[in-house]
Amino acid sequence: MYVRRCLQAVGGGLRLVFSAPPQHGKTEVTLALIAFLTLEFPGRRWAYVTYNQRRANSVARKFKRLLVAAGVVTSGPLGQILLPGGGQILFTSVDGGITGEPVDGAAWIDDPFKNRAEADSDVRRATVEAAYREAIETRVHAGASLFVLATRWHPRDLSGVLIDEGWEAINLQAIAEGAVNDDGVVIDDPNGRKVGEALFPEKWPVEELEKKRAKVLEFTWAALYQGRPRPRGGTVFHAATYYTKLPTKFRPAYGVDLAYTARTRKARDSSVCLELWRAETGTDGQPGPFFYVLHVDSAQVEAPDFALTLKARNVRRPGARMLWRASGTERGAAQFLQRMRLPLIVRQPPGDKYVAATEVAAAWNAGRVLVPDPQAFPQCPCGCGVATESWLYPFLDVVLEFTGSGSERDDEVDALGNAHALLDTKSGDDLSAEGARSDRR
Repeated sequence: MYVRRCLQAVGGGLRLVFSAPPQHGKTEVTLALIAFLTLEFPGRRWAYVTYNQRRANSVARKFKRLLVAAGVVTSGPLGQILLPGGGQILFTSVDGGITGEPVDGAAWIDDPFKNRAEADSDVRRATVEAAYREAIETRVHAGASLFVLATRWHPRDLSGVLIDEGWEAINLQAIAEGAVNDDGVVIDDPNGRKVGEALFPEKWPVEELEKKRAKVLEFTWAALYQGRPRPRGGTVFHAATYYTKLPTKFRPAYGVDLAYTARTRKARDSSVCLELWRAETGTDGQPGPFFYVLHVDSAQVEAPDFALTLKARNVRRPGARMLWRASGTERGAAQFLQRMRLPLIVRQPPGDKYVAATEVAAAWNAGRVLVPDPQAFPQCPCGCGVATESWLYPFLDVVLEFTGSGSERDDEVDALGNAHALLDTKSGDDLSAEGARSDRR
């Protein structure tokens, strides 16, 4: 389908968003198509745009090798290859744009975001969209076509924005899924596959794809392999809201959820400590409260072994209380930590996992619980010196996958809910009264 639409593109003014799983030949097929089109329509001007110039140059070298193999002689620099018949093709970055170099054939934007970190950044998404509208779209002539080829990490990435504006979309899932017709064929699958069939079984049979799926959380699988930036199902937490600044006045707290014992709990359970700040107004003056996630510690160890991490957090923020909503069997571990003079408050959970998460989920979905934008905070905003990405994305994977069924990992959700309960005056016991107000250090 993608190949056919590309071949119909010249002079048709096509606008198409295309997604396919990694290692399935997306870029290689695209380069072969571009090579064919540039030779079939001599004198036209084309463009290939990607996330940075280094990758653009790498792709340009592959393109030149294709033409050399076909006996075609080119000239000009790597970023502006001159073609027989007077045509040319630009290889450039999103930030470089194509200003001053009109396109009357077609332009391909292949992976405008380098990785999930860029796609999740509000700042980077706005920059990419502005570059597209101001420095790419404006140089594409009437009748010329535009293609966006990308992994869908975020609902409001460039692909999502353009699909909402009415662009045609083709999504080739690694494993076909979705509603089926009377013949058992997935309705939205361009290749007419049945549920469970692999996209490229000769290279990636279903068995190999399932091995990959088992190694990642559902969020990553849904985005990278299925072309969906959020998994389907009854998830509780919506897309994250990101902050690029921290408040100067806040109240800190820690939410704690500790693995009771490796012998009785699931092996993948972790001990978690999450730092959360409450600010009465947002950083741009809007009325609050707002809650800022600063850092998440997570380790697959039992409560006593996690004590040093809690002590270190207590030293960093001595005025901040810690809350663990622990069941009866966990009280012994809690008492051990309290004897270490940690400011740990222990309360009975308000209900099952779903009930315990409802209040913080409501605040999260209203945009009042925020996580750091990794572009604005490449290093952790708590000041510990680690890379924000190292804990942010594992944390988001757990939160955005959470359904409250008890079948998935939920330790980070429990810790988030505990920190929020400690700071939110609407949460049953007014635990926030036990916290201490602080100015940012």
